Amino acid sequence: MKRLIFLLLIIFNYKVFAADYGLVLSQQLLLEGNKETDFTSNTSFIPWFSAPVGDFDLNISAGITASYRNKFVMVPELHKLELSAYTFPLFNIRAGRIAWQDYSGFTAKGIFDGADVQFKLGTVLLNTALLYTGLLYKETANINITPGDPKDYNLKFDWSDFGNTYFAPGRFITSFHGEFPGFPYMRGKFYSGLLFQIDLSDAEKKLSSYYFFIRNVMGYKQYDLDVSGAVSFSNGPALAFSMEGGWQTGFLRDRLSLGLHWASGQGSNMAAFFPITREAQGVVLKHWFSGIMVIRTKYEARLLPELSVHGGLRYFLRTDDVTFADQYIEKDSYSLGLELDAGFLYVPMSDFSLFFGSGIFIPQMGGAMRSDSPVRWSLNLGAIFSL
Repeated sequence: MKRLIFLLLIIFNYKVFAADYGLVLSQQLLLEGNKETDFTSNTSFIPWFSAPVGDFDLNISAGITASYRNKFVMVPELHKLELSAYTFPLFNIRAGRIAWQDYSGFTAKGIFDGADVQFKLGTVLLNTALLYTGLLYKETANINITPGDPKDYNLKFDWSDFGNTYFAPGRFITSFHGEFPGFPYMRGKFYSGLLFQIDLSDAEKKLSSYYFFIRNVMGYKQYDLDVSGAVSFSNGPALAFSMEGGWQTGFLRDRLSLGLHWASGQGSNMAAFFPITREAQGVVLKHWFSGIMVIRTKYEARLLPELSVHGGLRYFLRTDDVTFADQYIEKDSYSLGLELDAGFLYVPMSDFSLFFGSGIFIPQMGGAMRSDSPVRWSLNLGAIFSL
């Protein structure tokens, strides 16, 4: 009995001193407007825990978000449940609920359930992943809804109908990626990969797809260039392209960038590019990366060790006359308008940060929307505190 008590004390002390835990509190206030103003508030309480488990590290974070937009609702969410190991000679592994994105940068990005394995062959890294989306909270997962998905995917979360209003569309994702440092330029990295998406919903008309992409990232002194492209097949061939060049001027700890995002739209010989996750292409105009082209420039600077600022502009164009939907749209022009944004991030201490973002979209700078289309704007204020 004494030996058992002694052993339990050793295990208990090991767990107490090896583990780490805390709490993240965040508050976000969002104002959006055109002819009317919408107010959204999100308050999140997220406890987290981490501890070694043999050769692995266990990281868990889960919490609840109190949201208000026309009505008040409390939403629970498991943010991370990750078991990872980075100490094996030939491979690294992560499993559970993990943060993941494909190397194209615009096809799949966010939180997924599954496993990700990275193999090391000298300087070459090979990745494979098996992922599932159907157990995620749909509002934060942002899984793209296909035409065959059930209509209740658009319903807001309701505790009385949890099963039909909480979960994201069911997709099975598998990927095979390669990272090749020093190719074709010694200061660069080349990426290539395949991505498959299988529609596991109950819809009669399913939309599965697969993607092939390449990407090249290069840097020279204070300059950098990131170019990526993808081709996908579902209803037909579709293309997407992204390019961004940056310059660190050296005057401040700053960076000036110029970029272009282009995704094919529906046409006689081509389909609209259909990413797995929806990522807003603007601060105010939040259309996802399909049937759209965005020309953008951005300036970022760290004025003080604790204060960073940014500002930029985007010009939006359609690449077809079907994919982009808006009540003010007209079909005789492909130019949508100009968006400007600015904001700052203030981190006076390591466990507290304050951020502010603002944006305005001017449809009168394009020809696709009617002349009575209102100017749209947004103000976003938030704070994050860690205990």
